[in-house]
Amino acid sequence: MPKILLLLLILFFGSARAQEQLLQLPIEERLTDSAPVLQYIASSDAVNLILIPGGNAGTGEVKSGVPSSLNFLVRSRSGFQSAGFNTFILFRAKSVNPNAMSTTYRADKAHLKEIESLVNYVSSKTSGPIWIVGTSMGTISATSAALNIQNSKLKGLVLTASVTRHAPGNLGSINLKEIKIPVLMVHHADDQCFACVPNEAKDLFGKLSGSAKKEFQMVSGGGPAMGDPCQNQHWHGFLGIEEKVVDQISQWIKTAN
Repeated sequence: MPKILLLLLILFFGSARAQEQLLQLPIEERLTDSAPVLQYIASSDAVNLILIPGGNAGTGEVKSGVPSSLNFLVRSRSGFQSAGFNTFILFRAKSVNPNAMSTTYRADKAHLKEIESLVNYVSSKTSGPIWIVGTSMGTISATSAALNIQNSKLKGLVLTASVTRHAPGNLGSINLKEIKIPVLMVHHADDQCFACVPNEAKDLFGKLSGSAKKEFQMVSGGGPAMGDPCQNQHWHGFLGIEEKVVDQISQWIKTAN
């Protein structure tokens, strides 16, 4: 085969494989249930990031197969992809009502099974390590997963805009010292969400005594913040500094992995 044709085939199939795909992930032990997952696989041996949004974890309107959610992790996913990671965004399961996607549910075994189903799926599709990244209420999901899912490929945890108080399942109510894998915590210094207090997040970081590698990063800047201080378009959602935050997270994972 001519070299130029071989190169074109490699480029074609390589680029085709790296396209995002919105799939319905079957939930283990729930035969009729599934959860939307936005998948991007660039390489079978790359580091895999399972991204867990906050709020009700909905996709928003799906346009041409792409969720329109403005959640920090959803709208910033291309930055992780450009850094060489495979990404898998876990949205709310089909059987879960938006109003039921509470902090209580995020610490529940039913939600844990959704995350575990994705961890197992990623393990079957790729050979690289898995990191779980949660933001806002997604930090409860991610922390619960790190404590309860037994999978040798699960190698690290990233918590952004962590829930520190006023909610069942908040990180202050979790036995953080039992987490053994590397942990990165990122928080905005001006986060005004009543349940995600910056100095409390820093205090909680000190309870991660079981993790041999950990770091707390307080970030600032961005904006202009607007609307609900607990939503995506405020400091809580790292508005205006998404690229900076994604770069810091990416670099830390690469160093820790």
